[in-house]
Amino acid sequence: MVLILCIGMGWIALLVAFVLGLSACNSFGTVRPSQAPASPGAGPPIAVVTTFSILADIARVVGGDRVIVANLVGPGQDTHTFQPSPSDAGALARADLTIEHGLGFDVWLEKLFVASGSRARRIVATAGIEPFRPEHRTDGAAQKVDEHDAEVDPHVWHDPRLVGQIALTIAEALSARDPANAATYRERANRYVTELNQLDAWIVTRVETVPPSRRALVTNHDSLGYFARRYGFRVVATVLGGVSTEASEPSAAAVAEVIRDIRSAAVPAIFAENVSNPRILARVAQEAGVRVAPPLYTDALDAPGGRADTYVKMMRYNVDVIVEALAAP
Repeated sequence: MVLILCIGMGWIALLVAFVLGLSACNSFGTVRPSQAPASPGAGPPIAVVTTFSILADIARVVGGDRVIVANLVGPGQDTHTFQPSPSDAGALARADLTIEHGLGFDVWLEKLFVASGSRARRIVATAGIEPFRPEHRTDGAAQKVDEHDAEVDPHVWHDPRLVGQIALTIAEALSARDPANAATYRERANRYVTELNQLDAWIVTRVETVPPSRRALVTNHDSLGYFARRYGFRVVATVLGGVSTEASEPSAAAVAEVIRDIRSAAVPAIFAENVSNPRILARVAQEAGVRVAPPLYTDALDAPGGRADTYVKMMRYNVDVIVEALAAP
C-alpha cells in the first residue's frame, strides 16, 4: 500500500516512511504546538492542524484551552512556496481536525494529507465566502488582464469581516467534534467577531485620514485586493503581476510598465511584504522616484512576541504603515 502511494509522488515517499515510524507516538507536539492540555476533567483536547499562521491564530482564539494547535507554515514563511517536512506529515497523522484555507492558497496539503494517512476531518476555512478575481474588483483600479488574472484571490483575511466568518466556521467544526463544549466555542467565536467588527471600524476611521486621491497601493504580489475593496483603495500595480509569490521574475518590459503606472498615479510610496524578496521592489521604487514603506505582513504573522504576532495586531500594524506612508506630504 505504501509503495503504491509513493509512486510518482517524489518527496512524499520520505514523508510516508517517517509517518509510519511515528505511528506509535501519542504526543501531538512535533510541529510548533501552541496550547497546554485542557483543564483536568474536561476531556482530552482536540488536536488541530492549521496550514498557516493566520489560521492558527484564529483557531487558538476560538478553541482556547480545548485545542492543541500544530501549525504547518510558520510566522514569516510563504505558504505559496512552502515545502512540507516529515514532521508536518507526522502532525497530520495524529490530528483530529485539519483546517486549511482553500481558494488555491495551500494546494500542497492534498498530497501531504494523503501521504500521512491522516483520518482527521478536513475543514476549509473559507467555505461560504464568495471570492473575487483580480479583473472583477470593485475598487476602481484600472487592472490589466494577463495570464494571472484567471486566478481566484485567496487573501480574504485582509477584510476583518471575512475573518469573522472564518472564526464561525471553525467554531462549528470544533462543536461537531466536541459537542459538550459547543456553547463555549460559539461564545468565543462571537466575542472574536465583536472584536473584529471594532477593528474594522477603527480601520475605516484611520483610512479617512488619507485623501482619496492618495489611496493607491503597489505591492510585490497581488495580496491586498480585499483590503482595497473594503476600504476604498486602488491597486495600481503589483511587481509580480499575480496573486501568488510563485510568479516568475518580471521582464524588463513589465517592470517598465509598473514604473509608468506608479508615476501616472502619483503614488507616494510602495509596499514591501514580509514573505517576498524586496530586491525588485526596491529597484522599481528607485527608478520611479518613490520610497519603499516598511514591510507589510501580508501572508504570514510575525514571530511570537513580535509587533504583528496575532491577526488583530497584524492588521493594526499594516494599517498604520499604509496610512502613515500615504498620508505623509
